[in-house]
Amino acid sequence: MFLNPLKTILRGKDYMNIEKAKRLAKEKLPEKRYNHSLRVAETAIKLAEIYDGDTSKVELAGVLHDFCKYDDLGKMYQIVRQYELGNDLLSYGSEILHGPVCAAIMEHEYGINDEEVLMAIKYHTTGRQQMTKTEKLIFIADYIEPGRTIPGVDDIRDMAYNQGSLDKTIYEISKRTVLFLIQKDITVYNKTIDCLNYYNYSDERIKDD
Repeated sequence: MFLNPLKTILRGKDYMNIEKAKRLAKEKLPEKRYNHSLRVAETAIKLAEIYDGDTSKVELAGVLHDFCKYDDLGKMYQIVRQYELGNDLLSYGSEILHGPVCAAIMEHEYGINDEEVLMAIKYHTTGRQQMTKTEKLIFIADYIEPGRTIPGVDDIRDMAYNQGSLDKTIYEISKRTVLFLIQKDITVYNKTIDCLNYYNYSDERIKDD
């Protein structure tokens, strides 16, 4: 579904630069969520500098990743149907939906057509198999940004910043997420299970980029 140009642009005469993205996010999101988005972007930039990622792409994805977080659930379902995002998503709530819905809106309504940015937004909550480096950096940054107080998050931060493996960090985040959801009797999204299994670093086929 996503397009594959070399640059992230807004179709037509306007360029989707980071200043515009920040303005859009600030206008729409509650202050607390907007500040979280800025921290995710800043954290992703730091990680990109460590792991040779694209700082401009992760900054844009970080600022916009929660743009649809508080959209009406009915509207989200409408977007899922309109852009054929997958009927399986209709069984889930906003926690799962806001990523795919946001990616679709950013592509079709705001004209972002950089696939790495769109995929990073789409899967920032769930993860998936074979993520690009941009996806990995946003997935991790969303979990470890300085405002997070999740039990054990300092261990994950140390792993991300100091132990040199994005894939091992993704596995640990996915494992903790799945265990938390099971303990709460919450259905685990299939892409999250796929992510957990794929990035299980005891499996020798998994290698960092």
